[in-house]
Amino acid sequence: MGLTLLSSCSEKSFYQVYQVESVDVSQKEKMLFFENEDCTITYNLWAKGGDLSFLMHNKTNENMYIVMPQSFFILNGIAHNYYSESTYGKTVTGIAALSSSRQITLSGYLNTAFSWYPTTISRQASAMTGVSTSKSIQTKEPMYICIPPKSAKYIYGFNISDYVYKDCDNHDQNYPKISSDEVRYTQDNSPLKFRNRIAYTLGKEDAKTEYIDHKFWVSSFQNYSDKGAFSKEEIKDCESGSKSKERYFKMYSPLKFYNEYKGNPYAKNTWGKKKTSFD
Repeated sequence: MGLTLLSSCSEKSFYQVYQVESVDVSQKEKMLFFENEDCTITYNLWAKGGDLSFLMHNKTNENMYIVMPQSFFILNGIAHNYYSESTYGKTVTGIAALSSSRQITLSGYLNTAFSWYPTTISRQASAMTGVSTSKSIQTKEPMYICIPPKSAKYIYGFNISDYVYKDCDNHDQNYPKISSDEVRYTQDNSPLKFRNRIAYTLGKEDAKTEYIDHKFWVSSFQNYSDKGAFSKEEIKDCESGSKSKERYFKMYSPLKFYNEYKGNPYAKNTWGKKKTSFD
């Protein structure tokens, strides 16, 4: 599909914001919350591309083991492993720090029948701590993550989707002055359905495996201009007493995520002639 080349000075930022629904988790204050007799799990999807990381709290008096080879992120019916049998590096340097990261990349799916699909699915983690030595350590990814009794661990999850819907027949829908019309879906016809399937055991690694399967779907999306997306809030510095204005997203919710795109709101047909859709 051809695109019109635009000069950088004419391009502006726009934001496509996706509303997510689920019957398995409920919103509690600024987080999504799930609870059973063994654990609680909290999510916050709000991030560029979405974030399915979660905090899992062990309520029991026994060790809880997340069984990574049996835990999956499932996007539109395609399962992606949390466990990949990979080895990744940790580097400790000077006063700098211990850092680790890993990324899984899947590309080329946008041209298949899966019309809503990220060009990159990634999981990244990092940690910093001050030290005085320098060395490199290779660590094999664990098959089990142990959560001690009455404590919690943060599990780095997947990005959800970086796909942006473009309506070639409606220029104002793509480049609104404030916000576009809302495009809605039901659970049955949603173009983006995803699940977080977590396997765990209690007491020991080879105990009976329990499963938690959280299902989500996009129920609507809406486009916003930079002006429509942000507000400014006055922040006071406690030490100096100085005040400054910081920008924040007006539509923030733990059941939403967004993607940013750029374009020229004054040029027509910048998406080309072929109409694209999620279906």
